Amino acid sequence: MKRILIVNKGFAIGGIETALVNMANALQKHYQVDLLVFDPTGPVKDRLDEKVNIIQPSWRFNALGMPLKRAIKTKKPFFTAFRLFATIWTKLFDNRLPIDLAIKHQEKLQGYDLAISFHQEMRRHTVASGFSRFVDQCVVAKRKVAWLHYDSAALDLDSAFNNPFYAKMDKIVCVSRSLRDGFAGKFPQFAKKTEYCYNFLNFQQLEEESLKKQEHTYPADKTICFSACRLAKEKALARAITCLAPIFRKHPEYMWFIAGEGPERPNIERAIQTENLQQQVILLGNLSNPYPYMSNADLLINVSYHEAAPMVFIEAKALGVPVFATRTSSAEELLSDPECGFICDNTEKGIYDAFQYLTENPKELRCRKEKLRNFQASNKQSLMVIQSWLEN
Repeated sequence: MKRILIVNKGFAIGGIETALVNMANALQKHYQVDLLVFDPTGPVKDRLDEKVNIIQPSWRFNALGMPLKRAIKTKKPFFTAFRLFATIWTKLFDNRLPIDLAIKHQEKLQGYDLAISFHQEMRRHTVASGFSRFVDQCVVAKRKVAWLHYDSAALDLDSAFNNPFYAKMDKIVCVSRSLRDGFAGKFPQFAKKTEYCYNFLNFQQLEEESLKKQEHTYPADKTICFSACRLAKEKALARAITCLAPIFRKHPEYMWFIAGEGPERPNIERAIQTENLQQQVILLGNLSNPYPYMSNADLLINVSYHEAAPMVFIEAKALGVPVFATRTSSAEELLSDPECGFICDNTEKGIYDAFQYLTENPKELRCRKEKLRNFQASNKQSLMVIQSWLEN
């Protein structure tokens, strides 16, 4: 049986981590799948199929993947000292020396047909990085792949620093066709080995999870909007709350529930309070299972400044929920069928005008929900891409 190794940061709640688990669960039906994550803890781990094997990294990589506060709480002197050293050195210089030291003391993993770095290399002053470097130097495999989950046209993750690491990979994979085209255009030296592959989804598990009970039930006779994302600046939630506030005040029947946590939460809370929308815009925090909230909503809202290829688009469509999204290359690709939702200009005016149209034409929303009953999705295309690497 063909052997696959996937290397990632951890199992925290997030899009990349969910995509990792979905991919491993799908591939284990056809191949032997091993996961090596720098920090093998987190709630998303519970969704992993028991047939997927988790490999522990050396304690140095474990320290690099763990938040500093948690590393200190382990009360392991060498572990804590290395994590503190890595933090200070990386901030003063870059992450090469700490990662090189971890690589030097990592036992080589051998016998793989395919090794995937499932998390892009981060900026040079980020401690938790080195995924492609791990695959390059710590793994013996017939083919090595770097998997990219970001829009290189909108977000520069220190390409001058990281491109030498990508040069050593056999293939570079972007999570949508539009991201592939953008990456190949920006880095023509990698164009010939750059492909795209959509992230895997577990549609059976998605349906099962969506049928479970919500901890916070929605009020009856309301039009429910829902978002699930990390509360980060690029998600532009504070911007949207501010520009949509007049519409929400005019239409008290609309409510917006937002699941997730992140550094932008104080600004989002401030926007809600400033606009006096505490009864209509509700922050739910992290949810171990957001899918009942999504499936019971009338509309999924995604108003990011930029996006890679958010799985939440396909998840919402699979659950019969229309998507309201700002215009990004991936939104236009994944929501190309106008019956799936609504794409608006990525400006405050664009968001306001499109949402106002929805409130004035509620039949448009009902029509799209009806059309999505016939939506069918599968992992067939993504599986064929993996198979082509292993069998050719």
